[in-house]
Amino acid sequence: MASVPVSHLILFIASLVIAAGVVGTITTGVDRVSAAVDDAGLDATETLRTDVTIISDPSGGVYDASNDTVTLLIKNTGTYRLAPDGSGLDVLFDGSYVRPDATTGELVSAGNGAAWSRGDVLRLTIDVGALSSGTDHRVYLTVNGDEELFQFRVGA
Repeated sequence: MASVPVSHLILFIASLVIAAGVVGTITTGVDRVSAAVDDAGLDATETLRTDVTIISDPSGGVYDASNDTVTLLIKNTGTYRLAPDGSGLDVLFDGSYVRPDATTGELVSAGNGAAWSRGDVLRLTIDVGALSSGTDHRVYLTVNGDEELFQFRVGA
């Protein structure tokens, strides 16, 4: 008769060990899902708070033939603070990716070292090479999911 309660005790202890293992596995999984949801929420917040607008005039001579550069004025109209040198911008010129070392950015409405905050304007200069007169060109910018397209024509 003593062997029956001992076998029940062994089965009870084994079931507790298995249950503890299952709970540990589920807790780890829930923690990972929770962290992923938090990360996605932060990314979504950053994307929603980012907004830039190109305020340059397409007919205002954005192309400088002496330096083979295109200069754009870009205003931060969102609430997210961006890098003051425009390093967070991805730039496409006429469908080709422009390397970050071929662009320079400078805040024109804030002091040196300041972040590119809401209402501040960045002067972005893009090295594009020689452009022919009378041709149409496009600059496509993206930053944190916000997209802007600027079209201009090189004067005759």
